[in-house]
Amino acid sequence: MPFAQLKSYPSLSFKEAQQEPIYWYALILLFFLILFLWAIRKLRNDLVSVFHDEEGGVQITTQALQELVKKSCLDIEGIDAPTTKIKSNRGTIRLHVRLSLNPEGDIKQIRTMLRNKIEKIMVENLNFSNFGGVDIVIKGFQDK
Repeated sequence: MPFAQLKSYPSLSFKEAQQEPIYWYALILLFFLILFLWAIRKLRNDLVSVFHDEEGGVQITTQALQELVKKSCLDIEGIDAPTTKIKSNRGTIRLHVRLSLNPEGDIKQIRTMLRNKIEKIMVENLNFSNFGGVDIVIKGFQDK
């Protein structure tokens, strides 16, 4: 009977357990379960709350926010390949922007221009009531 054999598995040593096929099946199943949960988390279409008033609420997708940052970077010379992560902490939205810069550009000026542009769009144009700011990470330097 297969169930009687299952009762003996907890008493096996680690070396003995590795010899059993059920051990490997369980590991493979666990691996695919973790992979599946990771894929669901990555592909999830999160909505970020922009504001809420008496007429209702307005939400925006994370992809739209990433596109907004990408288009904001197009207008600023010296920025290349921006990627954005949206972090939410206690209802406050913070953008983590990773980008490549031209090494000959003024990094402080580029950072200030990008931060001001994104904050203006987020707060003034989109009326984000819970915008916490922008963090910029330089991930590399682009060729001329």
